[in-house]
Amino acid sequence: MSDLNPALSLRYFLNLEESQDGFALATFGKKQISRFLTPLVSIAIVIWGLYLGFNGVGRYYVALGSFFIFLQILMRFWFLPMIFKRQFNKYQFGKSEQGVDLFQDSFELFSSGRPKQVNSYADTKRFAIGKLTYMIEMKNQTVIIVPKRAFASEADQKLFEKTFQK
Repeated sequence: MSDLNPALSLRYFLNLEESQDGFALATFGKKQISRFLTPLVSIAIVIWGLYLGFNGVGRYYVALGSFFIFLQILMRFWFLPMIFKRQFNKYQFGKSEQGVDLFQDSFELFSSGRPKQVNSYADTKRFAIGKLTYMIEMKNQTVIIVPKRAFASEADQKLFEKTFQK
């Protein structure tokens, strides 16, 4: 990679599905255990209620655990995606062009309306691969979501992955 010309230059617009995939990588991907901890606690409450017996006080535990499971399903699969879609449409995130240029020692970020930002590869805190996107989290809390469809070839995609997985 040379310092004058980028080894890889990407320009893209994110759509709703890619934004959701990147957001899931940025939030749920951080602590996998906490993602499943609350449903497991709710299931444990239901099992404890069944153990105590459905005729006595156990039915309250079963009802409480079932209510918690219902709320978690409602939040994760209906409410949060609905709010995310609303914010995505309201602020028109998909209408701003974004880009990444990879150089030998650094990479540049582009976003319409904002000046380019130069970052060192050493500033990368976390890199994650999703179904539709790549997510790069910087040490300064900046999150970059790059869609897989932005790459012209498989070789460009492999170069991108190897660059950030160091």
